[in-house]
Amino acid sequence: MQSDPSPLLGPNDPAPFRWINREPQKRFLLLNDHAGFHTPESLGDLGLSAEHWTKHIVGDWGMEALGRALVQRLKGSLIEGVYSRAVLDLNRRATDWDMAGAVLDGVEVPRNVDLSPASYAARIQSIHTPYHDEIERFLAEDPGHPDRVIIHCHSFTDCLMSQPDQPRPWEIGLLHYNATDRAAEALDWLRANTDYTVGDNEPYSLFERMTGSYALHSLHRDAPAITFEIRQDLLTTPSDISHWCAVLEAMIKEVF
Repeated sequence: MQSDPSPLLGPNDPAPFRWINREPQKRFLLLNDHAGFHTPESLGDLGLSAEHWTKHIVGDWGMEALGRALVQRLKGSLIEGVYSRAVLDLNRRATDWDMAGAVLDGVEVPRNVDLSPASYAARIQSIHTPYHDEIERFLAEDPGHPDRVIIHCHSFTDCLMSQPDQPRPWEIGLLHYNATDRAAEALDWLRANTDYTVGDNEPYSLFERMTGSYALHSLHRDAPAITFEIRQDLLTTPSDISHWCAVLEAMIKEVF
């Protein structure tokens, strides 16, 4: 089994999360789990090829730019995950089998193969726990906020590498679980005000699998929470980012 150095993060490695406008009194909290693409120096490139570092398995392309633009328009707070999801997936719970997957969408991640329990624990303790603890700390600073809305920000690939004959038709999808999420209103707004093919719990369903960030921060709260997924091939230019920022801002302000 591989044994990663401990502690996982060295003096030259960045902190596991980054805030844009950390203001608990603000209404909107945006969680951008997969914004980052860093790896700890001790893990290098994880053994992945340069081509694989352009794929969705390492992060949510376009989300850093879109999240930062959207939080300014909403005048909210945004927390970003800094490390690549191939190192450790922040949108998983600590007990999830694919937290640090050895195979991601059919691609073997060499530095994730046969992780020792100590190496696995080091990734959780160094990246996952600080990130999610910080979100809970933030929410606890204003626990009775009357209008809190939690927005989970994600992008998705237009076609999984392991399913090349099954292109995904949706331009945007909304994931939801609780009745307080106001998903029906948000879906209706998108269908009435855009020409997009809108996914209802697509390309992923919270009813089929509960994601980590929703389970940890939204499931047990009365505050509405929405997860949006935008197709990555529609987030490649500054004009793409501006367009989707305007769509999401209008939807969120109308529905929430």
